[in-house]
Amino acid sequence: MKVLVRATARLHMGFYNFLTDGIAYGSLGMALDQPSIIVRVFKHGEEDLKVLNRTGVDVADCIKAMEKLFDLRGVGIEVLSAIPRHVGLGSTTQTILAIAYAVSKLQGLNYNIRDIAVKMCRGRDSGVGIAAFETGGFVVDSGRRIVEGGKVMCPASIEDLPQLIFQAPVPKKWSFLLFIPRRRRGFDEISERKALDTPTPLPKDIQHELYKLVFLHMIPSILKRDADTFGKALTKLQFIVGEYFSKYQGGVFCCEEAEVIVNSMLRHGVKGAGQSSWGPAVYGFVEGYGTARRVCEKVLRDLRSRGIEVEYMIVKARNKGAEVVVER
Repeated sequence: MKVLVRATARLHMGFYNFLTDGIAYGSLGMALDQPSIIVRVFKHGEEDLKVLNRTGVDVADCIKAMEKLFDLRGVGIEVLSAIPRHVGLGSTTQTILAIAYAVSKLQGLNYNIRDIAVKMCRGRDSGVGIAAFETGGFVVDSGRRIVEGGKVMCPASIEDLPQLIFQAPVPKKWSFLLFIPRRRRGFDEISERKALDTPTPLPKDIQHELYKLVFLHMIPSILKRDADTFGKALTKLQFIVGEYFSKYQGGVFCCEEAEVIVNSMLRHGVKGAGQSSWGPAVYGFVEGYGTARRVCEKVLRDLRSRGIEVEYMIVKARNKGAEVVVER
Protein backbone atom coordinates (compact mmCIF):
# COMPACT_ATOMS: atom_id res chain seq x y z
CA MET A 1 0.00 0.00 0.00
CA LYS A 2 1.18 3.51 -0.87
CA VAL A 3 -0.40 6.87 -0.07
CA LEU A 4 0.27 9.95 -2.16
CA VAL A 5 -0.69 13.44 -0.96
CA ARG A 6 -0.39 16.70 -2.90
CA ALA A 7 -0.89 20.04 -1.16
CA THR A 8 -0.14 23.47 -2.50
CA ALA A 9 1.32 26.75 -1.32
CA ARG A 10 -0.86 29.43 0.20
CA LEU A 11 -0.81 33.20 0.37
CA HIS A 12 -1.17 34.60 3.87
CA MET A 13 -2.89 37.93 3.32
CA GLY A 14 -2.60 39.23 6.85
CA PHE A 15 -4.74 39.66 9.96
CA TYR A 16 -8.00 41.55 10.39
CA ASN A 17 -7.81 41.30 14.19
CA PHE A 18 -4.78 41.32 16.46
CA LEU A 19 -6.37 41.29 19.91
CA THR A 20 -9.99 42.10 20.71
CA ASP A 21 -11.96 40.75 23.69
CA GLY A 22 -9.40 37.99 24.22
CA ILE A 23 -9.50 36.84 20.58
CA ALA A 24 -6.19 37.04 18.72
CA TYR A 25 -5.08 36.82 15.11
CA GLY A 26 -8.15 36.46 12.92
CA SER A 27 -6.55 35.93 9.52
CA LEU A 28 -7.20 35.56 5.81
CA GLY A 29 -5.52 34.04 2.78
CA MET A 30 -5.92 31.74 -0.18
CA ALA A 31 -4.56 28.54 -1.68
CA LEU A 32 -2.48 28.67 -4.87
CA ASP A 33 -2.28 26.00 -7.56
CA GLN A 34 1.53 25.94 -7.32
CA PRO A 35 4.18 25.40 -6.04
CA SER A 36 3.23 22.17 -4.31
CA ILE A 37 4.40 19.54 -1.85
CA ILE A 38 3.92 16.01 -3.19
CA VAL A 39 4.79 13.09 -0.93
CA ARG A 40 4.36 9.35 -1.27
CA VAL A 41 4.61 7.15 1.81
CA PHE A 42 4.88 3.36 1.86
CA LYS A 43 5.94 0.43 3.95
CA HIS A 44 9.23 -1.27 3.19
CA GLY A 45 10.86 -4.43 4.47
CA GLU A 46 13.50 -2.89 6.71
CA GLU A 47 13.30 -1.60 10.27
CA ASP A 48 14.52 1.94 9.70
CA LEU A 49 12.86 5.03 8.26
CA LYS A 50 13.70 5.49 4.60
CA VAL A 51 13.60 9.03 3.15
CA LEU A 52 13.92 9.65 -0.58
CA ASN A 53 13.97 13.39 -1.22
CA ARG A 54 13.82 13.99 -4.97
CA THR A 55 13.90 17.78 -4.56
CA GLY A 56 16.56 20.28 -3.64
CA VAL A 57 14.45 21.53 -0.73
CA ASP A 58 15.42 20.46 2.80
CA VAL A 59 12.37 19.10 4.64
CA ALA A 60 14.28 17.11 7.26
CA ASP A 61 12.84 19.19 10.11
CA CYS A 62 9.29 18.39 9.00
CA ILE A 63 10.02 14.68 8.82
CA LYS A 64 11.77 14.81 12.19
CA ALA A 65 8.61 16.36 13.66
CA MET A 66 6.66 13.26 12.58
CA GLU A 67 8.55 11.19 15.15
CA LYS A 68 6.55 12.90 17.91
CA LEU A 69 3.35 11.45 16.47
CA PHE A 70 4.18 8.23 14.62
CA ASP A 71 6.33 5.15 14.85
CA LEU A 72 8.19 5.56 11.57
CA ARG A 73 10.12 2.29 11.63
CA GLY A 74 9.60 0.50 8.36
CA VAL A 75 8.08 3.59 6.73
CA GLY A 76 9.33 5.07 3.47
CA ILE A 77 8.76 8.77 2.70
CA GLU A 78 9.37 9.91 -0.86
CA VAL A 79 9.30 13.67 -1.47
CA LEU A 80 8.54 14.28 -5.13
CA SER A 81 8.01 18.04 -5.06
CA ALA A 82 8.41 20.69 -2.37
CA ILE A 83 7.44 24.28 -1.60
CA PRO A 84 10.38 26.68 -1.08
CA ARG A 85 11.10 27.06 2.63
CA HIS A 86 10.77 30.24 4.69
CA VAL A 87 9.68 32.51 1.86
CA GLY A 88 6.11 33.13 3.05
CA LEU A 89 4.24 30.40 1.17
CA GLY A 90 3.32 28.14 4.09
CA SER A 91 5.83 25.39 3.35
CA THR A 92 6.16 24.09 6.91
CA THR A 93 2.45 23.65 7.63
CA GLN A 94 1.67 22.20 4.19
CA THR A 95 4.60 19.78 4.35
CA ILE A 96 3.84 18.60 7.88
CA LEU A 97 0.14 18.14 7.16
CA ALA A 98 0.83 16.32 3.89
CA ILE A 99 3.33 13.87 5.37
CA ALA A 100 1.39 13.31 8.59
CA TYR A 101 -1.90 12.76 6.78
CA ALA A 102 -0.25 10.28 4.43
CA VAL A 103 1.40 8.35 7.28
CA SER A 104 -1.88 8.32 9.21
CA LYS A 105 -3.62 6.73 6.22
CA LEU A 106 -0.78 4.26 5.72
CA GLN A 107 -0.89 3.12 9.34
CA GLY A 108 -4.68 2.99 9.54
CA LEU A 109 -4.89 5.68 12.20
CA ASN A 110 -7.28 7.84 10.19
CA TYR A 111 -6.51 11.11 11.94
CA ASN A 112 -8.34 13.99 10.32
CA ILE A 113 -6.50 17.19 9.39
CA ARG A 114 -7.50 19.03 12.54
CA ASP A 115 -6.42 16.12 14.75
CA ILE A 116 -3.00 16.35 13.13
CA ALA A 117 -2.92 20.14 13.38
CA VAL A 118 -3.41 19.99 17.16
CA LYS A 119 -0.86 17.22 17.63
CA MET A 120 1.74 19.07 15.48
CA CYS A 121 1.09 22.59 16.86
CA ARG A 122 -0.27 23.94 13.59
CA GLY A 123 -2.77 26.80 13.79
CA ARG A 124 -0.94 28.46 16.64
CA ASP A 125 -1.21 31.94 15.14
CA SER A 126 -3.33 31.43 12.02
CA GLY A 127 -5.72 28.89 10.60
CA VAL A 128 -5.10 29.85 6.96
CA GLY A 129 -2.68 26.99 6.27
CA ILE A 130 -5.03 24.39 7.73
CA ALA A 131 -8.03 25.75 5.84
CA ALA A 132 -6.05 25.97 2.58
CA PHE A 133 -5.13 22.29 2.99
CA GLU A 134 -8.74 21.32 3.76
CA THR A 135 -10.78 23.39 1.33
CA GLY A 136 -8.64 25.64 -0.86
CA GLY A 137 -10.06 28.93 -2.10
CA PHE A 138 -10.18 32.25 -0.23
CA VAL A 139 -10.50 31.67 3.50
CA VAL A 140 -11.08 33.74 6.62
CA ASP A 141 -10.63 32.27 10.09
CA SER A 142 -11.94 33.22 13.52
CA GLY A 143 -8.67 33.75 15.34
CA ARG A 144 -8.09 32.08 18.71
CA ARG A 145 -9.07 32.81 22.28
CA ILE A 146 -5.81 33.24 24.14
CA VAL A 147 -4.98 32.17 27.67
CA GLU A 148 -4.99 34.50 30.62
CA GLY A 149 -1.82 36.55 30.51
CA GLY A 150 -2.13 37.15 26.78
CA LYS A 151 0.42 34.70 25.43
CA VAL A 152 -0.26 32.58 22.34
CA MET A 153 0.35 28.86 22.96
CA CYS A 154 -0.02 25.70 20.87
CA PRO A 155 -3.69 24.72 20.43
CA ALA A 156 -4.87 22.34 23.15
CA SER A 157 -7.79 20.84 21.22
CA ILE A 158 -9.61 20.96 17.90
CA GLU A 159 -11.98 23.50 19.45
CA ASP A 160 -8.96 25.66 20.30
CA LEU A 161 -7.88 25.90 16.64
CA PRO A 162 -8.84 28.94 14.56
CA GLN A 163 -12.20 28.07 13.02
CA LEU A 164 -13.02 28.57 9.36
CA ILE A 165 -15.72 31.26 9.25
CA PHE A 166 -15.74 32.00 5.51
CA GLN A 167 -14.61 30.22 2.34
CA ALA A 168 -15.28 31.05 -1.29
CA PRO A 169 -13.83 30.00 -4.63
CA VAL A 170 -11.51 32.53 -6.22
CA PRO A 171 -12.63 33.59 -9.72
CA LYS A 172 -10.83 31.56 -12.38
CA LYS A 173 -10.09 34.72 -14.33
CA TRP A 174 -7.87 36.10 -11.56
CA SER A 175 -4.16 35.49 -12.16
CA PHE A 176 -1.54 36.02 -9.46
CA LEU A 177 1.98 37.30 -10.04
CA LEU A 178 4.33 35.81 -7.48
CA PHE A 179 7.84 37.21 -6.94
CA ILE A 180 10.46 35.89 -4.51
CA PRO A 181 13.62 38.02 -4.14
CA ARG A 182 16.73 35.90 -4.26
CA ARG A 183 19.06 35.71 -1.27
CA ARG A 184 16.29 36.82 1.07
CA ARG A 185 14.36 34.72 3.56
CA GLY A 186 11.51 35.54 5.90
CA PHE A 187 11.34 34.64 9.59
CA ASP A 188 11.32 30.95 10.40
CA GLU A 189 9.02 29.55 13.08
CA ILE A 190 11.51 30.22 15.86
CA SER A 191 12.32 33.78 14.81
CA GLU A 192 8.66 34.77 14.47
CA ARG A 193 7.83 33.99 18.09
CA LYS A 194 9.09 37.38 19.30
CA ALA A 195 6.59 39.11 17.01
CA LEU A 196 3.62 36.81 17.58
CA ASP A 197 3.71 35.38 21.09
CA THR A 198 2.12 38.39 22.80
CA PRO A 199 -0.38 40.19 20.54
CA THR A 200 -1.33 43.77 21.30
CA PRO A 201 -4.56 45.55 20.38
CA LEU A 202 -4.71 48.21 17.70
CA PRO A 203 -6.25 51.64 18.22
CA LYS A 204 -10.01 51.26 17.86
CA ASP A 205 -10.27 53.28 14.66
CA ILE A 206 -7.63 51.16 12.89
CA GLN A 207 -9.17 47.94 14.19
CA HIS A 208 -12.56 49.08 12.92
CA GLU A 209 -11.02 49.82 9.52
CA LEU A 210 -9.66 46.27 9.27
CA TYR A 211 -13.08 44.82 10.08
CA LYS A 212 -14.64 47.00 7.37
CA LEU A 213 -12.04 46.01 4.79
CA VAL A 214 -12.65 42.28 5.29
CA PHE A 215 -16.35 42.02 6.09
CA LEU A 216 -17.78 44.96 4.14
CA HIS A 217 -15.46 44.89 1.13
CA MET A 218 -13.35 41.76 0.58
CA ILE A 219 -15.94 39.09 1.38
CA PRO A 220 -18.79 40.69 -0.61
CA SER A 221 -16.51 41.54 -3.53
CA ILE A 222 -15.13 38.03 -3.97
CA LEU A 223 -18.69 36.72 -4.02
CA LYS A 224 -19.53 39.32 -6.69
CA ARG A 225 -16.25 38.64 -8.57
CA ASP A 226 -15.43 42.34 -8.18
CA ALA A 227 -11.65 42.41 -8.59
CA ASP A 228 -11.33 46.20 -8.21
CA THR A 229 -12.99 46.40 -4.80
CA PHE A 230 -11.28 43.25 -3.53
CA GLY A 231 -7.88 44.50 -4.68
CA LYS A 232 -8.18 47.96 -3.17
CA ALA A 233 -9.29 46.55 0.17
CA LEU A 234 -6.57 43.90 0.16
CA THR A 235 -3.82 46.44 -0.55
CA LYS A 236 -5.00 48.77 2.20
CA LEU A 237 -5.23 45.91 4.69
CA GLN A 238 -1.73 44.71 3.79
CA PHE A 239 -0.23 48.13 4.45
CA ILE A 240 -1.98 48.38 7.84
CA VAL A 241 -0.78 44.91 8.83
CA GLY A 242 2.73 45.69 7.58
CA GLU A 243 2.81 48.82 9.72
CA TYR A 244 1.82 46.74 12.79
CA PHE A 245 4.76 44.38 12.22
CA SER A 246 7.21 47.07 11.07
CA LYS A 247 9.06 47.12 14.39
CA TYR A 248 9.92 43.43 13.89
CA GLN A 249 10.66 43.30 10.17
CA GLY A 250 12.22 46.75 9.77
CA GLY A 251 9.45 48.36 7.76
CA VAL A 252 6.05 47.78 6.20
CA PHE A 253 7.70 45.06 4.11
CA CYS A 254 10.36 42.54 5.03
CA CYS A 255 13.02 44.13 2.86
CA GLU A 256 13.67 46.83 0.28
CA GLU A 257 13.28 44.36 -2.58
CA ALA A 258 9.76 43.41 -1.50
CA GLU A 259 8.74 47.07 -1.24
CA VAL A 260 10.15 47.84 -4.71
CA ILE A 261 8.31 44.90 -6.26
CA VAL A 262 4.95 45.73 -4.65
CA ASN A 263 5.18 49.37 -5.71
CA SER A 264 6.16 48.35 -9.24
CA MET A 265 3.19 45.97 -9.49
CA LEU A 266 0.79 48.67 -8.27
CA ARG A 267 2.26 51.20 -10.68
CA HIS A 268 1.77 48.82 -13.59
CA GLY A 269 -1.86 48.09 -12.87
CA VAL A 270 -2.40 45.11 -10.56
CA LYS A 271 -5.75 45.15 -8.79
CA GLY A 272 -4.17 44.51 -5.41
CA ALA A 273 -0.80 43.53 -3.97
CA GLY A 274 0.96 42.61 -0.76
CA GLN A 275 3.49 40.48 1.06
CA SER A 276 2.64 36.90 1.98
CA SER A 277 3.30 36.24 5.66
CA TRP A 278 6.86 37.33 6.57
CA GLY A 279 7.92 37.34 2.92
CA PRO A 280 10.04 37.79 1.02
CA ALA A 281 7.36 36.45 -1.37
CA VAL A 282 5.14 39.25 -2.65
CA TYR A 283 2.19 39.02 -4.98
CA GLY A 284 -0.27 40.98 -7.05
CA PHE A 285 -3.30 39.95 -9.06
CA VAL A 286 -5.03 40.96 -12.28
CA GLU A 287 -7.84 39.64 -14.42
CA GLY A 288 -6.62 37.45 -17.28
CA TYR A 289 -3.40 35.56 -17.98
CA GLY A 290 -2.43 37.84 -20.87
CA THR A 291 -2.66 40.90 -18.63
CA ALA A 292 -0.61 39.09 -15.99
CA ARG A 293 2.16 38.39 -18.50
CA ARG A 294 2.27 42.01 -19.66
CA VAL A 295 2.41 43.35 -16.11
CA CYS A 296 5.03 40.76 -15.18
CA GLU A 297 7.29 41.86 -18.05
CA LYS A 298 7.04 45.50 -16.98
CA VAL A 299 7.84 44.64 -13.36
CA LEU A 300 10.82 42.53 -14.40
CA ARG A 301 12.17 45.46 -16.44
CA ASP A 302 11.92 47.66 -13.35
CA LEU A 303 13.72 45.07 -11.25
CA ARG A 304 16.52 44.56 -13.76
CA SER A 305 17.12 48.32 -13.78
CA ARG A 306 17.51 48.16 -9.97
CA GLY A 307 19.69 45.03 -10.02
CA ILE A 308 17.07 43.02 -8.10
CA GLU A 309 17.08 39.30 -8.86
CA VAL A 310 13.91 37.30 -8.33
CA GLU A 311 12.24 34.01 -8.92
CA TYR A 312 8.79 34.54 -10.33
CA MET A 313 5.73 32.74 -11.67
CA ILE A 314 2.16 33.42 -12.71
CA VAL A 315 -0.28 31.19 -10.86
CA LYS A 316 -3.97 30.68 -10.24
CA ALA A 317 -5.78 30.14 -6.98
CA ARG A 318 -6.65 26.57 -6.05
CA ASN A 319 -10.30 26.11 -5.18
CA LYS A 320 -10.09 22.67 -3.61
CA GLY A 321 -8.16 21.04 -0.83
CA ALA A 322 -5.25 18.61 -0.86
CA GLU A 323 -5.37 15.54 -3.11
CA VAL A 324 -5.05 12.11 -1.52
CA VAL A 325 -4.53 8.95 -3.55
CA VAL A 326 -4.32 5.48 -1.98
CA GLU A 327 -2.45 2.99 -4.17
CA ARG A 328 -2.98 -0.65 -3.22
